[in-house]
Amino acid sequence: MIACVLKSGGDFLPAHVYALQDMCDRFLPGEEFICLTDMELDCPTLALDHDWPGWWSKVELFRLPSALYMDLDTVLIGDCTELLEAARPHDFVIMRDVYRGKTDPRAMQSSLMWWSKPHKFIYDAFKAGDRYCEGGDQVYLEWALRGQPVTYWQDITPGIKSFKADILQNGVQAEDRLIAFHGKPRPWEQTRVQYATA
Repeated sequence: MIACVLKSGGDFLPAHVYALQDMCDRFLPGEEFICLTDMELDCPTLALDHDWPGWWSKVELFRLPSALYMDLDTVLIGDCTELLEAARPHDFVIMRDVYRGKTDPRAMQSSLMWWSKPHKFIYDAFKAGDRYCEGGDQVYLEWALRGQPVTYWQDITPGIKSFKADILQNGVQAEDRLIAFHGKPRPWEQTRVQYATA
């Protein structure tokens, strides 16, 4: 299952969900797609249970027993089936933070995640204490996953890149399959990587 999150009141709109769904239909064919949201959408949805602000709504993803999660500013540019197959043997896969990861190899960036078995303890711990913290959901995940087996996308596949850390410096390379934008510019605010809303 491919999952995303759309929380009303931010930069993202239903059109960005549909754009991601279209890319997944093309480059990850046959995979079920769902959006956790507090809005009505023309795609499969699961209602958010909490009014957690901004990116904190992503914590609700861990109500799902397994999923491939993508931020709405993720752009798929090629066949991503090999990326998913690389993740399947692992309990939990996440991006290594492209900046903090240079000095801390355990630093996490939550743009793209995979879990193959339930990780509901991440959701339960947050729900029990509303653990908002400086550094956001990524720092919370580093805390929640301490002592757990974690694999990093950069260690298992060459196909995942950061727009700011990789594409701006080196352009799109032949092996690139998925580009994480993580912040500004959004995919629709640039012209180096093709992006079209539905």
